Amino acid sequence: MKRIFIVRHGRTEWNLEERFQGANGDSPLLESSKDDCRNLAAFLDKFAFAAVYTSPIKRARRTAEITLADSKKHSKEKIIDDESFRELAFGDWEGLTKAQVVAKYPELFAKLIAREDDPRFLNFGVENFVKARDRFKAGIIRRSKEIHDDENLLIFSHGSIIQLGIKALTGNENISSLKNTSTSILQTADDEHFTIESYNEVAYLNEINTKGSTTLI
Repeated sequence: MKRIFIVRHGRTEWNLEERFQGANGDSPLLESSKDDCRNLAAFLDKFAFAAVYTSPIKRARRTAEITLADSKKHSKEKIIDDESFRELAFGDWEGLTKAQVVAKYPELFAKLIAREDDPRFLNFGVENFVKARDRFKAGIIRRSKEIHDDENLLIFSHGSIIQLGIKALTGNENISSLKNTSTSILQTADDEHFTIESYNEVAYLNEINTKGSTTLI
């Protein structure tokens, strides 16, 4: 049985301000997120990983670097960028606050929350949800095929694309949003069928952000 550990990046300034932060937007990790990464490192030190991959977006890569720098078992030198794990693109909405988008585009915002594709999203450069989830799914399958049975993978990515990708991999459309610095674990015996072992694990964190929809932005 192979296991895929998928970590959402630490909380950032734009997360705190409830701004859209997708594939083409980025902001620094909060100082508190660095402490979260240290706690995450202690949790991950319980496991061995055949390889470590990250989205190339800075907030995800910095989460990976800080976490593995604090690890007693794993090295940040192992981290490899993979475009498959890049966040959804929110186009022209990148950097805008949730309140700004709700006020101007309430109907489209509701569709965005539901991850329901709409042709009007093309006008703003918002990435197609089906294509995005297939991108993440293909990346997981490709990387899973590269390791042996009973080995583990570690991946650092982003809330929206992780949620969509796990839905695509498992067929479970009912999973909820993800906290920053959370870990979700998938299992597979054949690189085709994936099941959820653990989802949105945050028990190792000292404080949990409970404000709002945590994977919207």
